[in-house]
Amino acid sequence: MLSLAIPAVSQRMTWTTTSEAAKDLAMKGVDHYLNAEFEQSYNDFSAALKLDPDFTIALVFMFNLTRGETRKAYAERALKSAGTKTEGEKLFASTVGEKTTAESRRETWSKLHTMFPDGAMLANIYVQTRATPDEQFAAAQEYIKKFPDQPAMYNTIAYYYMQKKDNAMAKQNFDKYISMYPEGSNPYDSMGEFYLNTGDSTNAEKYYRLSLEKYPFTNSSVNVVQKFDDNKKKDAK
Repeated sequence: MLSLAIPAVSQRMTWTTTSEAAKDLAMKGVDHYLNAEFEQSYNDFSAALKLDPDFTIALVFMFNLTRGETRKAYAERALKSAGTKTEGEKLFASTVGEKTTAESRRETWSKLHTMFPDGAMLANIYVQTRATPDEQFAAAQEYIKKFPDQPAMYNTIAYYYMQKKDNAMAKQNFDKYISMYPEGSNPYDSMGEFYLNTGDSTNAEKYYRLSLEKYPFTNSSVNVVQKFDDNKKKDAK
């Protein structure tokens, strides 16, 4: 007798869009966003919205990437666009509502994470929005068990280890992050910060410069490298 296994149905939130190219760009934007590469993320989502101006997911992220009146405009567009979308997308868009609070958003991210447990993006946001560092750390550990191939969380948990003064585990996870995402700029920026915080300015400068080789407009790396260069000029006088 032949037994056929029925594949499990993936539980991920729908990304409704009129353009597959826009979806591809938005997926790149999410990757950059979760890896704290916000300049690149902004460019990806902007390009996605040129292809589909009512793309709810992209509009919500642009709300989070902008400030002032531009931010308000993206909130209005996101909420309006979600009106004809799925329940998950409506919930996702609700996080940009004017009357939301940190607590109400935390509850929404928790609900979305429960509704769509296979969504790595939502699970990442769930980790970041837990109420305390200990809750975040525990959630990050669970995330890595479920999504071991997602580089960004190794960066996140490395910073938690730094907060706990466990530099050995912090470095181990920053090394893992670099090995999994070698073409990104943020892994090198993070390792630069690790060395800066542990008093190794030589390696700090090395990794900040590596970050700029990957993406020359990484603001945190630009600022630290400028300080290194200014100090060298002072010492040379």
